[in-house]
Amino acid sequence: MKIKTKINNNKFIYGDLLKHNNSQPTIFLLSGFSGGRYLPLFELASNYFFNHNFNVLKFNFCADPDDPEQAENALALKDMTFSVYLSELKNIIDKIIDPNQKIILIGHSFGSVISILFLDKYKKYKKQTELILWDQSHLPWDKKEMENDFEFDAQQKIYNEKKGGLSLNKIFFKELITVDTLNIFQSLNKKTCIVAAENSADQDAQKYFDKTDNKKNSELHIIKKAGHLFETKESQKELFQITLDFITDVRQEK
Repeated sequence: MKIKTKINNNKFIYGDLLKHNNSQPTIFLLSGFSGGRYLPLFELASNYFFNHNFNVLKFNFCADPDDPEQAENALALKDMTFSVYLSELKNIIDKIIDPNQKIILIGHSFGSVISILFLDKYKKYKKQTELILWDQSHLPWDKKEMENDFEFDAQQKIYNEKKGGLSLNKIFFKELITVDTLNIFQSLNKKTCIVAAENSADQDAQKYFDKTDNKKNSELHIIKKAGHLFETKESQKELFQITLDFITDVRQEK
């Protein structure tokens, strides 16, 4: 089912919802700056978890050049700040989820940052939400590298990527080089499943796991010979099975 949710100033969030019923948990798939609605990994994950009786929602926070259906009334990346990201996620959860329905946040790449910050800001969702990180990002990003990669347009007050098409506003640029997601993650003291790719974010995954105060109940998995997008069938199968096992164990404990 296609969804189109109004946020503000006649802007909309676009997504796809695979739904059984409100008695089943809903998995939110979040990736990249845009949200990764059309990420091939998420296409496969949506069908896999739906076939295991979960509701699944994947959506874009802002305009994505890979989304053939997205209209001009979606926010642009240059409009985004963490406050916008988190309020968008809250807005769509409140519209899709019943108050007592279970939520599973699967944050891939930058989506992991959004998932962590969301649970930190909106603590009322923490009890009903499970947290899973797939080849996660972590902040802060290196200031010198960011200033080398981006050029500031003083007239438009925008940072433009020198060798790419990304444009970031001043607030978001500063957030990316100052927010400490490792310490925020530690403060959550949340049972978490962390799954990283050996050829990508395995070292950052270990940093997250080292930070958690809930090691006894949390999990760290490194998938061998896998890249950031878990491109092979073998790595995808392992990724999905690890995730399903974690979710199943959590549900059986409650």
